[in-house]
Amino acid sequence: MIEDKLRWNERYKNSPAPLKPSGLLLRYIEKICGKHVLDIAAGMGRHAGYLVNLGFYVDAVEWSDIAISRLSSIPGVTTIEADLDIIKDFEKEYHAILCFNYLNRRLYPLILRHLLPNGILLFETFVEDERNEGIPQKPEYLLKKNELLSVFKELYIIEYKEEFICRPGGQKALMASFAAIKKAK
Repeated sequence: MIEDKLRWNERYKNSPAPLKPSGLLLRYIEKICGKHVLDIAAGMGRHAGYLVNLGFYVDAVEWSDIAISRLSSIPGVTTIEADLDIIKDFEKEYHAILCFNYLNRRLYPLILRHLLPNGILLFETFVEDERNEGIPQKPEYLLKKNELLSVFKELYIIEYKEEFICRPGGQKALMASFAAIKKAK
């Protein structure tokens, strides 16, 4: 939806892009058995840029014009401008799929379908909790407790935790960190 594009453009225009990759990615980067990575809702490219510098080929999906412009400036990143609310499919399969600080439940089947055997899924986003501060409160933007465990139960889960993190500005929020490998048939 165009409203989402405008909202994300505004956010990226007014917020500096984080540069440091997520600890989840750093912990499991050596588990990526191949070179092709899909970064869903890639934002300003903190993960995509880091990965291409290590020799990975990254397809970065984003809807914001501002983020697309930034991602396009990173050599080795292929941008896919797409509204994740209506995307029907991705063009290929991947050795790793990343989804950080974003939730769209209709993507769950696409993620499973496009993750190659022995591929790793790294998923990290916010969980519904009444003590959360400074994050969206709409249920459609927040995981239920243990949701990823049930949705991706066919994968081999190598890490799952839900813990409160301290966000910039001192706000606390419940974050789920999930790493799982698709079993080879």
